[in-house]
Amino acid sequence: MEKLTFIISDIEANQRLDKYLKKIMPNAPQSFIYKLIRKKDIRVNNKKSEAAYILEEDDTVVIFLTEAQADEFITPYTFTKIRRPLNIIYEDENILVVNKDAGLLVHGTEFENELTLTNIVLTYLYDRGEFDPLRRGYIPSPVSRIDRDTSGVVIFSKKQSVHQVLANAFTQEDEVIRLYRLVVYGTLNKDEGAIELPLKRENGQTIPASEGQKAITHYVVKKKGRTKTYVEAQLLTGRQHQIRAHFKAIGHPLVGDTKYGSSTEQGPLSLNAYKVEFTALPAPLDYLNGHEFIADNTAYLLEMLGD
Repeated sequence: MEKLTFIISDIEANQRLDKYLKKIMPNAPQSFIYKLIRKKDIRVNNKKSEAAYILEEDDTVVIFLTEAQADEFITPYTFTKIRRPLNIIYEDENILVVNKDAGLLVHGTEFENELTLTNIVLTYLYDRGEFDPLRRGYIPSPVSRIDRDTSGVVIFSKKQSVHQVLANAFTQEDEVIRLYRLVVYGTLNKDEGAIELPLKRENGQTIPASEGQKAITHYVVKKKGRTKTYVEAQLLTGRQHQIRAHFKAIGHPLVGDTKYGSSTEQGPLSLNAYKVEFTALPAPLDYLNGHEFIADNTAYLLEMLGD
């Protein structure tokens, strides 16, 4: 038997033991992991532990495996190293906030799994010694996501405990302010208003539906063109493609939106994730409250407004 020892870092702390074990042994069946726990082949701080135990920084996790099991189940995290300049808005020991270019995926898909913002960020952290692929207990990852064709603010967490707090904040209407800037066709009836239409996913699109999930978008007109309008929108809920679906529903699709507007559209999607501001984060992340993370990519939007 091999005795494998892992010291929990502050990056990996504050997660269940079974969740941690699944991350460092991704190829192991869940049933195998629970069997190891039951047979005391996994010990925390030299004691038998339960699957639901919440790991703390400096905990010592010992796993007993056969050589064959270790070779099969203990593998480093694999990613494609992409060294490209990052437009960093803010960075500290807990988070990295970047301004994403339009056209760049945040996460990989079955069609494109290499050139992604996540791989660029992981490479950046790897080169700085802040990410070790051999420590799979937590992989730095985005807590906010925007579509491939949307530019703007994306926030990455560097620690498991931070990820949990920020991800929860994005599900609450009163803990984070999310502002977008966009250009729509036509002239809105009101210079300021709210679109409150429940939304659901159907056939790869987000559509209004009475049985859908609650969705609220506030908007303010920033500038009017002859045939288009420059708008700032605030998400009070975070449904997929919410802004695009809402403005299509009121007869003002976004310029450049081939999915919710015209399939013959030319040019980029006129949508910029302009600002994220946290308002009610608990300690120890309360120092981020009131800090505005801004990605001002709006010059191209004003060009699209044209007249």
